[in-house]
Amino acid sequence: MKSRNISILTILLALVVFPTSAVETQSTWITSTFSDENSMDVSIQSSEQVNNGQLIFKLTSQEKVIETTTLDFTIAPGQEITKVIMWDSQPRFKNYVATVSVLVDGRSVDETSYPFSYGLVVRPRFQVVDLSASSSGASLLLRPWKVSNPGVADFTFQLIQDGDIVYFETKEDIPVMQSNQLSIDWPILLDDNTEYSVRVKAISHTPDITSSYVTGFTANQEVEIDDMDVDVDDFGVSVTLYGRSQVPFNGIVEVELHKDGSDPLVFTGKPEPLTLDRDDTVGIIWDDDLDPGTYKVNIHILTPGNEIVDRYETMLFIPERTSPASQPTQSQTPGFTILLTIPGIIYAVMISSRR
Repeated sequence: MKSRNISILTILLALVVFPTSAVETQSTWITSTFSDENSMDVSIQSSEQVNNGQLIFKLTSQEKVIETTTLDFTIAPGQEITKVIMWDSQPRFKNYVATVSVLVDGRSVDETSYPFSYGLVVRPRFQVVDLSASSSGASLLLRPWKVSNPGVADFTFQLIQDGDIVYFETKEDIPVMQSNQLSIDWPILLDDNTEYSVRVKAISHTPDITSSYVTGFTANQEVEIDDMDVDVDDFGVSVTLYGRSQVPFNGIVEVELHKDGSDPLVFTGKPEPLTLDRDDTVGIIWDDDLDPGTYKVNIHILTPGNEIVDRYETMLFIPERTSPASQPTQSQTPGFTILLTIPGIIYAVMISSRR
């Protein structure tokens, strides 16, 4: 009997002590996760420096693996990071399970699953009509399912690069009573020719539903010529440019003058680096006087890779030069005329006084 009691006590101690020890020794763990048919995010925290971490995302349906994605990560002690992926597969089933595993130095340290259904059983009171994004910002078009039953939600715009959220902005308590457009501009600089993903995470207040919407774009240098502020004359040209992207524009303004029977004349000028809604006026002076005639003027805005991002065309007429008008010659020198006039005046005064 005594031996039996000792065995039971040993089992109880094992059930209590070992799980507690496992938690105490776990240094990197998952704090939250979310998934739907469009995307998945996971937040992890660590009590130690991790330089060789890996996240394995797996999407399954009826125990069949649909898709697997892997992301590497590093994390500092006490830090919490969030990673986001976009599912590439098109939804085909009703029920899914999204699983994420955390590996450190190739060893699994934590794992969690998030089941969800495609086609919400209870849908929010609004619908997302369109989500678009570019190098300048993102825009979300909303409308209610029923005007008589509007909804309220929080919308978080996330700019994602290689699984990292490089910028986010939340618009809270947005009523959707009619068609409504939410827009943001990126306040950070973007890398040229780089792929970005944009994700909007929507949290409906009533009913309490979280959903995500995704799109993507390639960041490029974009500037625009102000058509109302281009001036071309026989001295040169001035062009005003507006930045339309958060990728700094580091290109040039190229002006070509085409005249029949002659090689084109090419002139260039460089604006200051332009970003979204910044402007600069570039002035270019012709090196020499232009020959008389009619010129076709082509203005190109070129990136460092010689890609034309905007253009403007006009005409320039240079008239024939005329010779200066010849001055009439004087028959007498001005000084000699004055000398002859003075005695005449004196003589007239003397005659007048005698009278």
